[in-house]
Amino acid sequence: MKKRIIAFIMIGVLCLGLLSGCGKDSPTGGELKEGKTDKTKKEQVFSFSKLDEPTGLNPILNTTAPDNGVQSMILETLVNYVSDEDGKGVIKPGVAEDWKINDDGTVYTFKIRENSVWNDNVPVTADDFVYTFRMMATPEVGSTNAWLFDDIILNFTEAHYDEDKKPEDIGVKAIDKKTLEITLTKPCTYFLELLDGAKPIRQDKYEEWGESYGSSLDKVVTNGIFKIKEWQPNVQMVFVKNEKYWDAENVKLEKVNRYIVEESAAAVQSFLTGKTDIVATDDPDWQGEIEKQFVDKFEKIEVIDDSPEFYGFNCSNKYFKNPKIRLAFSLAVDREKYNEDLNHGVSVPLYSLIPEVINCGDELYTDLIGEDSNIIKDLQKKYPDPKEFLIEGLKEEGLDPDPSKMQIKYATRGTAEYSKKSAEWLLQEWKEKLGVTITIDMMEWNIMWDKVEEGDYDICTAGWGPYYNDPNALLEIYDPIDGHFDSSKSGWTGSDADKYHELLEKASMSTDNKERAKLFFEAENLLVGKAVIVPTYCRKSITYLANYVKGYYVSSNAGLDYTKIYIE
Repeated sequence: MKKRIIAFIMIGVLCLGLLSGCGKDSPTGGELKEGKTDKTKKEQVFSFSKLDEPTGLNPILNTTAPDNGVQSMILETLVNYVSDEDGKGVIKPGVAEDWKINDDGTVYTFKIRENSVWNDNVPVTADDFVYTFRMMATPEVGSTNAWLFDDIILNFTEAHYDEDKKPEDIGVKAIDKKTLEITLTKPCTYFLELLDGAKPIRQDKYEEWGESYGSSLDKVVTNGIFKIKEWQPNVQMVFVKNEKYWDAENVKLEKVNRYIVEESAAAVQSFLTGKTDIVATDDPDWQGEIEKQFVDKFEKIEVIDDSPEFYGFNCSNKYFKNPKIRLAFSLAVDREKYNEDLNHGVSVPLYSLIPEVINCGDELYTDLIGEDSNIIKDLQKKYPDPKEFLIEGLKEEGLDPDPSKMQIKYATRGTAEYSKKSAEWLLQEWKEKLGVTITIDMMEWNIMWDKVEEGDYDICTAGWGPYYNDPNALLEIYDPIDGHFDSSKSGWTGSDADKYHELLEKASMSTDNKERAKLFFEAENLLVGKAVIVPTYCRKSITYLANYVKGYYVSSNAGLDYTKIYIE
């Protein structure tokens, strides 16, 4: 057995001015007989399983973690932000073979490859990216990734919010067919990482197919490493090598299978029987079974994730508009027990939003902040009786002070086994400590997000994979003005929300990382200390990879580099 432990800290990322969510998929392929892998396998097929189905293949509208994971296999952006063999995120040329940055860091000029083409052999041009960014900035389109470029690309915010600019006015233009120029509002050293959120679409097909773009295999054009051969919703997706990809000769994999397996036990069984080549499990029993059957025929990879799990409140709800009521629900959760009961003690309990592997410049954010970053733990010591806090909040709102009379629904993020178990655990915890009875509203991932978009929820399960390695990547998603979960979705308004936006604005203008960390922490105290969201944990995943799979490199922020993966 070979063991790889990665604490995924990317050094040197500094924001002067953003995930999962970003998704990163995993692979399969080996045939296993009587618990043994066939090491003589030469077929270049890589297979893996995932819990969730992508909602669609339209990169303008479909941007959940499963969407991003699939789209990164079939669509290539200007540059590729991928993991290297040292467990770090690195920028590699993509559709752009080269780029230049002006002296003050505000103008990026990209040279598009002559041999980059769509799967129907139409050349990829600078105009494709101009159209993509303009569509993202068009208010009527409702792009779910547009917020990434607010206050980053010149005039983008003004166009996106239909102020005094139009999409044609944003700082993205084609100098010629193969030269793209992007102008920023201010220097932003993680801008290249952000480009993963701007996967290209093609104007002629987008106008031809309209809302059905990306809804099926005959309604999508691709320019990436793979193309999709088969899509059976909630069953599997089959990818095959795109022979028209500009670097196809260096892509070794001929086929990739992505299976949907909702139960963790079934996912492990798929690995044990050889249907998949990789599996992640935090169950000690399954880990023991894998290590017993495979002996030294696997690689064990341990990863501290950068993606916090949390649940969020609808702050316009008659209960949750009160910060004391929200905070009571946060303080009542024993995160250590949650980790032991649901995650086998493997995950990292969170007492603030920012995980320990996130940097602020060249240093870890938690090192700059110190022990003070345990916001929730400090509040739990200060207010040991969360039920008393809850009753105070109910009285302040003129509501019945009896917690058992509260009527609340908890929306799950999917219908898989873990979603059900975690919801049941939380509801029992709240019932015991707060005296509330809550209804579980089990629903598929995409349905829950639709309800959040409409503000039609009480409490929702959530999580976020940052697009780049900086506290702002997580904090800005709840910016009440232009965050992904803005006030229309979170219901968070008022002086605290206004102050939060102001703090993030100040941090975006600072080049002093100690000052930035201080501003971020002040903002975090509003978001977490007033319990707009309630962080619970971030995963420390334990993954088993069949050792005939080579070139499989991972990091916490970056995606897989499929050009490196092959079957030995």
